[in-house]
Amino acid sequence: MIDSLKNYIEKRFQLIKLELVGVFANMASGLVSSFIILVFILFILMMLSFSLAYWFSEILNSFSLGFVVVAGIYLLMFLLYFFFGKSKIDKNIKDAIVQSALNQEEKTENE
Repeated sequence: MIDSLKNYIEKRFQLIKLELVGVFANMASGLVSSFIILVFILFILMMLSFSLAYWFSEILNSFSLGFVVVAGIYLLMFLLYFFFGKSKIDKNIKDAIVQSALNQEEKTENE
């Protein structure tokens, strides 16, 4: 009887470890995928920024002013995010991470 109980506890512990590994593997693959998408978006944004800067340079007849205008646009976007959107976005990211982990846990329980 005691051996059966020990065996059950061991098997249950192994099952929990495997479920945790599955959850962490899914979260890690999601992070890697998100990172790759982020890199592509950054490259696209960088090319669009250069294009916009050169366009402003032609309008203002000064390369430096064109790039300063684009930098000013990014500075304004950063300040708006920092003062008005940071807390909401942080909360949404935390909620999404928790929801993803809970969904993964439900999937493993249903299997």
